[in-house]
Formats: sequence, structure tokens, C-alpha cells
Amino acid sequence: MEADKSNGQSQASSAGPLPVVRDGQIHRVRPLDGEPLPPIAVATDDEVRAAVERARAAQQVWAHRSFAERVRCLEQAAKAMLDRRNEVMTLVEREGGKLPVDAMFTEALGPLDAVTGWKRVVGPALRQPIKLSPLAFPKKRARIDLVPRGVIGIIAPWNFPVAGLYRSVIPALMTGNAVVLKPSEHTPESSAWFAKMLSQHLPEGLIGVVQGGGAVGAALLESGIDACVFTGSCHTGKKVRVRCAELGIPSSVEMGGNDPAIVLADCDLDRTVAGITHWALQNAGQACGAVELVYVDQRIADRFVRRMGDAWAKLRVGEGDFAEIEVNPLTTERQLQIVEAHVADALAKGAKLVTGGRRVGKGFFYEPTILDRCTDQMDVVKDETFGPVLAIVRIDGAAEAIRRTNESRYGLGASIWTKDLARAERLAERLDVGVVDVNNHAMTGAIPDLPWSGVRDTGFGIANSALSLTTFCRPKSILIDENDAPEPFWMPFDASTFELGDLLADAQLMRVTRAWKLPILLAKRAKRIKKFFS
Repeated sequence: MEADKSNGQSQASSAGPLPVVRDGQIHRVRPLDGEPLPPIAVATDDEVRAAVERARAAQQVWAHRSFAERVRCLEQAAKAMLDRRNEVMTLVEREGGKLPVDAMFTEALGPLDAVTGWKRVVGPALRQPIKLSPLAFPKKRARIDLVPRGVIGIIAPWNFPVAGLYRSVIPALMTGNAVVLKPSEHTPESSAWFAKMLSQHLPEGLIGVVQGGGAVGAALLESGIDACVFTGSCHTGKKVRVRCAELGIPSSVEMGGNDPAIVLADCDLDRTVAGITHWALQNAGQACGAVELVYVDQRIADRFVRRMGDAWAKLRVGEGDFAEIEVNPLTTERQLQIVEAHVADALAKGAKLVTGGRRVGKGFFYEPTILDRCTDQMDVVKDETFGPVLAIVRIDGAAEAIRRTNESRYGLGASIWTKDLARAERLAERLDVGVVDVNNHAMTGAIPDLPWSGVRDTGFGIANSALSLTTFCRPKSILIDENDAPEPFWMPFDASTFELGDLLADAQLMRVTRAWKLPILLAKRAKRIKKFFS
């Protein structure tokens, strides 16, 4: 999530596109029509510290509750959210500009599925038995416990103000942590609603909310939190990561994507056109995993571009009944300006406009736009646009698409569209990205079992899956020794100690000629040590 450099991190300002933080308040407008929304009070540094202190006190109680009890609380909260889903749909539409159908499927319907999925992931991970070698570690058993870190600071995105929290807030709480959440100043009410619904089923203070821009995010980092999860721009994300390293706390930082769809000559064109259209335009392209680029085989490029252009020209965008349009407005005026600048840059450098390319209405709407014959010099190819714009690059084959993908500054995801699934799997192994879908795109983001991560400027850390839990927990190794006798390698040392080492080496190398001596020597060593210490 790179394009809008503010991305929930804007500093105080008195001019320029809203939202701005001014006079202790967040001032913002509705993306649908540009009309002002009620201002939101900004947290002071003292209020941030107080929220962390309350969370820490509540966490001491929460961490000692059983896993099953923590899950029950989260399930109750998730069911309440589903019952009141219309509330969050209204909020996300009002301040984020999402279509009702999009708000329903991406934001409102997911909390219970998320809790169920994380229960499946977290449960087995919290206590993991380890199988030990009976030869090297006789009569010993061991396990790894995941211990909650304490208070997790979460700096949230504006493009998925509720769903984006399913893979941070829910696992943080389920593993026994407390959370202090800083919503984006673009969508403060939606994320706060999520926290409020959770808080009604959790110990008081366990989840806190601090509203504001970049200054509040910085204050949260300095407030004594034990880990940080950040979603935002590369510029800010790198600063967050550095500061967390200086503070000695772990961080998970997701910063952006510029995902390509690789369209091979043997693809199912009907599914490919429909799939790329959805994943390029869902939430008006404001998703880090959106399709922003298409690398299409020259042999089918003309046909593919024609089919895409025909489909996109029929999509509805603009003012009116939200139930009758497919493409919502951009969330912020600043994001609209970035989209316009990227399109203008591409056209000035020789791209061909297939369809779209204009603002629509008085809100932040922009026509679904396809640009053909794009090159590496264009902003739409080398940077994240984060809008309803698709850049098409014609290629000679899969090898060129893989090379271009791997040379990108980003490395979140990619998709391969082909009927040859065996070939697609081989190609997927060669892509240097975090997520690869075949004949679909970005589906893994909603699956708690699968890691959502990337390389290069996409970020550092992991969302989803058991691999992400190190952000929220630290491992504790526990070994239980059931032996009565002393260990044969303990003091005092003599010649038999070295003979024992030689016999153990022989055993590892499967040399059995002297194996009969091992139990005799072990008994001898045990007797020697007991006598020494008696």
C-alpha cells in the first residue's frame, strides 16, 4: 500500500487534500461527493501512553485465561459484528467510499471466519511437542511454548479498515496479547467500530484506540509497546522498521505492491478477462494485492486487449445509486491525484489509451482505465498506482514475464493464467515474490493458514499463518528430564569420558562393532559420577 504517501500517516497541515490533522482534530470528507464529515479528536501523547498502560494491565489477566476461553470471547464478538454488519458497511461506505457489496464481502462478512481460521492456526502452535533422539537425549521430553509479548501496537491501513485487522488484531488477542490500535486518519470510525465491538466481550482496556496522524503513530512507537504491526507506505514503513529495531521490538511492516498478472497464450480467455477485471478494480484498485500490470503474450495480446477494453467500457462508475455501479470512488483526493498523474505520465511516454482516463462526477471517482503498450519507463509500470488503472505490457513469452516480475522494486504477489497447470507450478517456483496464484489472484490474503508476505520494497515480516506468530509471541523451550542417573558426560572427567565420545560417534556413523561396550561404559560413568558427588 504505497501510492498515497500519507496512508494513515499524514502530518499536521492547514492546506492540501483532506484529511488533515489540525487544531487537535482530523478533518476529512466523503469520497462519494466531497462533503465534509464530522471531525475526529486526535489523541495526545499522554493519552497514547495511558492506553498502553491500561492495555498492559488487562493483558496480565487475559494471558492467563485458557486458549479456549480467549477463543470463546472472540467468537462472541465476531457473531455480534455479523449481526450488526450493516453498521460497518455504512461506515466503510461513508468514509472509505466502498460499494455496499464490496463492504459486505471484504469487510462485514469475515470476522467469524477469521476467528475460526486463526483458532485452527494458533491452537496447535501455542504448545508444540518436540521429538528428541532417544540415543542423544534418553528419557527426555521437550516442547516449545509461544508466550505473548505483551502489548502490540497496530498502525492500520485505510483501504481495508476492518478486514485488514483480521490478520493482526485477532491473532494478537488470541495468542494472549493486548492491542493498542491507531486507525488511519482516512477511516478512523470503521476501525474504531471494530475495536469497540471486540471490547464489549474482552477485559476492560485490553484493546485501545488512539486516533490521529503520523505524530500519533510515532507516539505509539515510543509508548512502551512490545511489538508493532504497520501497513502503509514504503517511506514511512522503513522508518517504522528502523525505529522498532532501535527500540529492540519486533515489527511486521507491509508497504506496497505492484502485482502483475502473467497471461500466457493458452489461457482460458473468458476466465482470465473476468478474473483480472475483478482483481484490478475491486475497491477501485486500492489494494496492495491488486492486479496493476498485465504481461500478456504477444500472440494473444490484440485479442486480450480488445476483450478487456470491451468489458471495462461497460462497467458503471460515478454518482448515483451505489447498488448500480461496479467501481467506487478513490478514498482520498490525494490518491485521485496520483492516479491522474500516472495516467498522464504513461500517455506522454507513448502508452495507448484503450478505455477510461477521466474523472467522473464531483466525488473522487475515476473511470476504469486500460493503458496498452506500456514500457518500463512509465510510472504505471515501475510504481504502485493504487487505483482503477491497468497497464498492459506485451511480452514474447513466460521467461520475459518472470524476469520483469523479479526485477520489480516490489515483490508481493503475481498470478499466472494458463491451462497448463503443471507448467504454471514450475513457473511459480521461479517467481521471486511472496504469493503466487494460478488462474486467480490475491485469494490467499483471506486464508489465515497461508502466509501473506513479500520481498524487496513490499515489506518485512509476515501476515497470516503460523509463521506470522513470532510478531506476537516469543518462543520458550521447555525440557523435562525423567532420568535418575547423572548424565554420563558430566564432571568429573577421565579417560572413559573420551571413550564415551568415540562410542557415540561410532553409533551415529552406524559402526556397530563396538556397540556392545556402550551400555557398560554408560553404567561405569554413572557409578563414577555418583561416587564423586556422594
